[in-house]
Amino acid sequence: MAELDSNSCFSIEIPLERMAKGRISVGQFYHDIYLMPGDDFSIRIDGDTINYSGKAAEKNNFLYASEVSGLWDRSFYHASNKGELTPVDFFDAMTAFKQKRIDFFDSYSKADQLQNAFVEFYKIETQVIFEQLIQDYPRRYAYKHKIHPDSLDLPIEFKAYNEFSNFVDDSKIVSSTYVHNLRNKLYSKAREITQADTTLKWKDAIYVALFDSLSGKSREYVLTKWIISEFSEDKYDTIAIDKFNTIEKGALAQSSFDQALMKYNEKRSLIGQPLHTEFASTQLTDTSGTALTFEAMMAQHKGHVVYLDLWAMSCGPCRAAMPYSKKLKEKLKEAPVDFVYISLDKVQESKWVPVFETTFTKDHHYVMENGFNSRLYKFMEINWVPCYMIFDKAGHLVDFNADRPSRRVECAETELEKTLKELAS
Repeated sequence: MAELDSNSCFSIEIPLERMAKGRISVGQFYHDIYLMPGDDFSIRIDGDTINYSGKAAEKNNFLYASEVSGLWDRSFYHASNKGELTPVDFFDAMTAFKQKRIDFFDSYSKADQLQNAFVEFYKIETQVIFEQLIQDYPRRYAYKHKIHPDSLDLPIEFKAYNEFSNFVDDSKIVSSTYVHNLRNKLYSKAREITQADTTLKWKDAIYVALFDSLSGKSREYVLTKWIISEFSEDKYDTIAIDKFNTIEKGALAQSSFDQALMKYNEKRSLIGQPLHTEFASTQLTDTSGTALTFEAMMAQHKGHVVYLDLWAMSCGPCRAAMPYSKKLKEKLKEAPVDFVYISLDKVQESKWVPVFETTFTKDHHYVMENGFNSRLYKFMEINWVPCYMIFDKAGHLVDFNADRPSRRVECAETELEKTLKELAS
């Protein structure tokens, strides 16, 4: 967050080891921004218009021009999110859009001022996003039209892009989208492996896909991302970490692993302890518009177990879990367990009714000031909702990655229910 001085100016330094993508938010508008070590430029903002000048500024003027022209990378996702085009029409539309982005670059009057590393990234990112959408679209289209994905008669192009070996390419590792997409494709590769060898356990098939189906920088980066993702879910994957320690790797993978392990250990150290300062100081607002700290909120529930639901109305999985949360709460109604809901949405006092209807209760609702930029979310590195936490009767953290309520609560006692009962007794 950059503070403005009396002349409406700001200055900020960001330490970088490599090219990094971010976002600059101005009022209701935001713009993608790319930074590289050594960049030194000025930003002038006028309403929703933004201009960059100075050393290595031109790449961001190019991005803004592509945004104004409707060709920034987020425009790629519009047709995919709608899910209305047939797969054939979608493939043609995405192929045309990809070419428009390349043509836009080729015709850009100041293309010679763009850094080579950025030019390489722009072209690779364009191809990577295209491949990702082609891989994912049939499932999205089938869901939208309530049909099974296997019933679709897909063109050969879709099948080619879903061949694991066809899109593995070390030259694409400059794109975090490539690493993220390849990490997710491990699951489909593991399904192929278990179909070929029915004696193989699912987790072992994941390791085969991760260790044997990848090599070079792709394996290095995807393995690192896999381990870090496991850390974020409070899982220490010994097998993957042992493999990581044996492969040849660069400084980026090692430093990313080291930082993630340090954060994992830091979060683990919070278990059973009084509220950490970053929890305690987080600002909330209740349904009457009264501001209070997280610590003050927790004090109201002392002597009760707290099952904390961090959620948002805009989150489908958050809303889908609410009926099961209601059922779980009914099963625990005699126990000292409080279900507390903290929304990331900005909810005005008069707008709480839809929230109450969605959660089936008017009790224990709060808004998290600054949402994903709140102290709690930043400290715990939470990048998604729903996120659930459990605190014991003394207000000590028990689990920062607790299970979500599920349909199983209707027919059996779940592990989550057992945990809450044990803490309550």
